[in-house]
Amino acid sequence: MPEKGKFSVFNRSHYENVLITRVNPQFLSHERHPQISKTEEIDDTFWENRFESIRDFEKHCARNGIIVMKFYLHMSKEEQRKRLLRRIDKGKHNWKFDTSDVRDRALWDAYSICYEEAFQQTSKKHAPWFIVPADNKVRCSLIVAQIILEQLSAYNDIVYPKLAPEIQASLEEYKKKLEAEKPDL
Repeated sequence: MPEKGKFSVFNRSHYENVLITRVNPQFLSHERHPQISKTEEIDDTFWENRFESIRDFEKHCARNGIIVMKFYLHMSKEEQRKRLLRRIDKGKHNWKFDTSDVRDRALWDAYSICYEEAFQQTSKKHAPWFIVPADNKVRCSLIVAQIILEQLSAYNDIVYPKLAPEIQASLEEYKKKLEAEKPDL
């Protein structure tokens, strides 16, 4: 978790426990879950417990002063296809290509249902979901930045961190030292 006054970004997170494993329950066998020895034993209670754990964790974070914002960058299936093709066609982007992305496109509808349930189960006032259209990268970035700005502007107690008094007192000395250095050419 971020220390007080810091930001952290989690790209893919504990939500995979109610998305990927829900669409592909066979992956749960790798988790060595104490209550599951075969996929046939997975029931609705199992998934509700996972959602409850997520809600409890995010509530704990919020109670401890962490501002939780969750963004789902919603890309159309067609835009995803174009981006996957670009990763294949442009050599410098090949490293981003993962064969599972092509395989999982056949499960698009199942993933969509699981995402919708995850949003419904876990979007709370203290930990809201923001669904952002992501087909246009620039527009997507602007929307996310605007949401963050709006959310943070609701807090009037957010301030820049203060320097230690001894550092603050010596800033001019550090400035002179840096200005006196010869630039590397």
